[in-house]
Amino acid sequence: MEKCKRCGENRVGLERYCANCGWDVTKNKTNLVGRWLSGGGCLLALSPIAIAILTTPIGGNMFSTGGDGGGTALFLLIFTLPLGAVASILGLILWLSNRTK
Repeated sequence: MEKCKRCGENRVGLERYCANCGWDVTKNKTNLVGRWLSGGGCLLALSPIAIAILTTPIGGNMFSTGGDGGGTALFLLIFTLPLGAVASILGLILWLSNRTK
């Protein structure tokens, strides 16, 4: 028999909410995984822009692929943008599907 994490009331069966206090007592972690996956996907998708900004010297051109800019990091967007978008969309689907149950 499991107990509610909020009030300590014993619960019987597979109900989602505690009968005593109304707390969500399920142990489904897809909501947390979905949130982390959607946020991580956004960070992954846009990380080359941050790399290009941080590696550009002061007064340099961020879009330059030469020695005075971090423009070569922007070519990573070819890979990170689709992967980050897929991860972000998958995370949103997991997060929202668990919220509607």
